[in-house]
Amino acid sequence: MTHEETPEYNRNNPFMATLVTRYPLTKPYSHKITQHMELDLRGSGFTYKTGDSIGIYAVNDPALVMRLLQRLQATGDEEVITKKGETLPFSEWLSSRANINRCSKKMVSLLHERQSKAAPKASLERLLAPEGQAELKEFLDAREVWDLLEEYPEVAIEPQELCDLVGPLLPRFYSIASSAVVHPEQVHLTVALTQYVTNGHVRCGVCSHYLCHLAPLNMPVVPVYLQPSKDFTLPADHTAPLIMVGPGTGVAPYRGFMQERISVGATGANWLFFGDWNRASDFFYEDYWNHLAAEGRLRLSLAFSRDQAEKVYVQHRLLENAAEVYRWLEEGAYFYVCGDAENMAKGVDQALHMIVAEQSGQGADAAKAYIKALRESGRYLRDVY
Repeated sequence: MTHEETPEYNRNNPFMATLVTRYPLTKPYSHKITQHMELDLRGSGFTYKTGDSIGIYAVNDPALVMRLLQRLQATGDEEVITKKGETLPFSEWLSSRANINRCSKKMVSLLHERQSKAAPKASLERLLAPEGQAELKEFLDAREVWDLLEEYPEVAIEPQELCDLVGPLLPRFYSIASSAVVHPEQVHLTVALTQYVTNGHVRCGVCSHYLCHLAPLNMPVVPVYLQPSKDFTLPADHTAPLIMVGPGTGVAPYRGFMQERISVGATGANWLFFGDWNRASDFFYEDYWNHLAAEGRLRLSLAFSRDQAEKVYVQHRLLENAAEVYRWLEEGAYFYVCGDAENMAKGVDQALHMIVAEQSGQGADAAKAYIKALRESGRYLRDVY
């Protein structure tokens, strides 16, 4: 097949990538698991730029699929019709199409409607009452489909009924941790395994568990497509300084940034603010960053929150370096933030406003206008989630 005949791979027609490398970035004694992965994209026709993300369709844990089959007394060979009108074997739908991690009010309503025992029927009725909204949310958030249904074994549900009730398994997005200039036929990822406990059971994030534990190596079975970034990418000006803020897995795109800056001979200065829990166990790509710092290609400011009595975050390191951060901005630096939107990005934004207000000597209102201008000129860029 010639390049012109290569099919267009996208969200609705993902490319089957091959996972060729997977190794831990965290040490065995870390409280967390984060891994580096490399996906082979040969034959996809994809061309990506630094800052882009990749969408991945995961497969549900076979153990959870089996529990659902057993609970419904189904073989998995039963045919179901999806909301898109596809006809699939029930087991295939459960494995690759169904969001079996998410319970819904409609499921609770069905369980209540068919419940024959007085006590559970009353408890379900209380959850469905208008005044039970908060309790219902807590109840649903603590359960996945399999353990919700196992709590009410006396209620019969057909495979098609479950198919009608459960939402679709949506793709998950990961920032690409490589540069296409250096790795044109691969994407590298920095994947943190999501783990938590609810209702007495250990839960895992669907896609992080799939990538870290279930996806086989060296087989073209990982469905992917490119998710281009609108503006979170390198400046065309190779002399522009970069300030990159990315704790945890938020550091991923900056690995690609640095690969590309070095490859194209960019002369602009680079400053990375990275942090996590403990330096000894959670310093992702430590050797790479230290090597660049030793060569004078990168300035490093580190914040490991659990290494001292008081928690230290990247926003604290920004404030400690306020004068130089402001000087870099005045000299045309691009300011990037990647990672947690809820806490980190808000804290960094507040720190940036404080830095500009204090260092300019013009106060809070002037700082707001300054940072608004940074945004509008494409020099304050965020990839937060």
